[in-house]
Amino acid sequence: MIKILTADLSAVVRTIEKQIFSSCPDFEFISSCPDAALLLDDCRKLHPDFVLCSADIPDIRNVIKVISDELHIISVVMNTNLSASILFYGATEIQKPEFISMSKNDTDDFLNKLLQIYQFSNIKFDKIKRGINQESSKENCPCESKRKSKEKHFKALVVGVSTGGPKTLQLLIRSLGKDFPLPVFITQHVDTTFDKNMVSWLDKTVDLTVSLAEDGVVPLPGHVYFAPADNHLVFTKEKGDIKIVLDKSEPINFLRPAVDKMFSSAAEVYGENCLALLLTGMGNDGTEGCKAIKKYCGYTIGEAEESCVVYGMSKSAYEAGAIDEMLSLELMGKRVNQLVKIAGGDSNE
Repeated sequence: MIKILTADLSAVVRTIEKQIFSSCPDFEFISSCPDAALLLDDCRKLHPDFVLCSADIPDIRNVIKVISDELHIISVVMNTNLSASILFYGATEIQKPEFISMSKNDTDDFLNKLLQIYQFSNIKFDKIKRGINQESSKENCPCESKRKSKEKHFKALVVGVSTGGPKTLQLLIRSLGKDFPLPVFITQHVDTTFDKNMVSWLDKTVDLTVSLAEDGVVPLPGHVYFAPADNHLVFTKEKGDIKIVLDKSEPINFLRPAVDKMFSSAAEVYGENCLALLLTGMGNDGTEGCKAIKKYCGYTIGEAEESCVVYGMSKSAYEAGAIDEMLSLELMGKRVNQLVKIAGGDSNE
């Protein structure tokens, strides 16, 4: 059984949560708290496996960081408005249900979602608890020493996507905002008859300039470049300038363009200054590319199952240990902008 501890400002909600989890054979309800301080105190005393709390509790963000980073407890934050999320590091965010009016089907769906999150997150936290991510091993990691010596300065955002891509990409590009300071490179698995239409549609419906990539072009900040159908999008560096190269080399796992090809090239050319997103899609394209980006000390984010049309590509990379962070689609734009701002990335120079 999964020992669960909950926190909510409402006594009514806390009572309903107790009833829900006490009647579910998969969970052992151990406590409920009205504020962040008591939640942290109970976590240290009762050692739960799982924490469920509401985003509107004062100081909950700081407490969640301690719960995740120091206590290594899997946590879920319920937010009534995900679009206004402030990002709870280490936690999974979900839409807060209307507890008072929940039907049995609503309750079952809610419990199943929490069980999926727990099972998914437990892979990472089990590794931490077993000591795989020891400080001693971190000291020997070249990327860790780079993080300590200087901040990253992201110079490119690379995106890989397949099934469900067009609408997903529209939402993602819109969330980046009209002043996004980096060039964006996208490999979408697409037929030769569809690439121009898709790019034209996106260019008309988002703030950033969207176009098919052209050979030899020096990419511009705030522009989105798509790999054309039947071409790998890769990069070269000549006299200090990074340029786009359209590559007709062999398909990778029957795919051209391939996410692995673009990500691996970006890793070699941009190094630690590469930020990558691996989104919805079938199969495992992008896993080897994410490994390459991590090898060169870049940063990788995968799309969480809850927002994927097909949960395949990001799942494969995550299970291979090639993803730094998993987020639902609605949180990605905000997180990317935050990382770019923190890192000071503002150009493709």
